[in-house]
Amino acid sequence: MSISNNRSFFRIDAMIPCGYRIMTEAASLENPLPVSLDSNYIEEYFLEDFNELEEQIKEITAIISKKSDLVAKALNALNSKINFLVQTVDKKQLTQTIPVRMVNLSAGGLAFKVDQKIDTSYKVDILIQPTQDEEPVLARCDIVKVIPEADGSNTIALEYQSISEDNRRKLVYFIQSKEIEYANQERNK
Repeated sequence: MSISNNRSFFRIDAMIPCGYRIMTEAASLENPLPVSLDSNYIEEYFLEDFNELEEQIKEITAIISKKSDLVAKALNALNSKINFLVQTVDKKQLTQTIPVRMVNLSAGGLAFKVDQKIDTSYKVDILIQPTQDEEPVLARCDIVKVIPEADGSNTIALEYQSISEDNRRKLVYFIQSKEIEYANQERNK
């Protein structure tokens, strides 16, 4: 945990579910964030791995259909069944599939490592789930700083463009509860 004199919020390092999407400023203007969060938006926008897997299944099934139409039909039926089940999942369950990563979190922004090469003109949409019993936090962020790492990745420092007071309260509550947890751990050593 670090406290800096030039920051208006406490920052804390924590492992939390955090999905992100990096885009150009033009793409961010074309794709405004929704007013309300639903499971379709989470699936289509933040679970890119899921969508990539769907494309791979389609490609492989097309190849298999050249050898065996019956096997291809069976795979398509299974894929359709899985897609149906995914569509019936509510957003609370779907947010549990967001990858967990180490972030440096505050009520004003966050920082984490990415593998992409980016610059500060890009925008980042984030979906974080600080507590399991509440709605996830969805926000668009400006990139404040890009820090190259020795392993070829980058740490990006982000500032929320706009975040509701309710979502900011969720983040502050999470940070305060983690501070108490860390203090209790130190005291019990």
